[in-house]
Amino acid sequence: MINNVILKFIGTGINSNYQALVKIYDNYNNLLYSKKTYNGKLFLTLKENTVYKLVATSCNDIIKTSFYVTKYNNDYIFIFNRSIFNNSNLRTITFLLSDANYDNLPIEKGEMF
Repeated sequence: MINNVILKFIGTGINSNYQALVKIYDNYNNLLYSKKTYNGKLFLTLKENTVYKLVATSCNDIIKTSFYVTKYNNDYIFIFNRSIFNNSNLRTITFLLSDANYDNLPIEKGEMF
């Protein structure tokens, strides 16, 4: 079965000159795609239940990895090492941990970051 997938690259910028050149290979190292991202995204049609090899370059940064296409996932995210994350986009989630033997007895320091 064929699946439309979106490859997202963090660290390329939006409308910048730092877009990535992405090459996709099959299991036999045959080059299937050689395309440049637009706004850090690349839209492709790939076979489901298949492993693909990816080589992406942007400036002097390179990503070499494999990814598996399934019918349940259409978005794949790859991060260049030079990426800077904005801390305002990160969220902290607080869990209230309690003892299984004692109802409503919270465990101290029950925060995970």
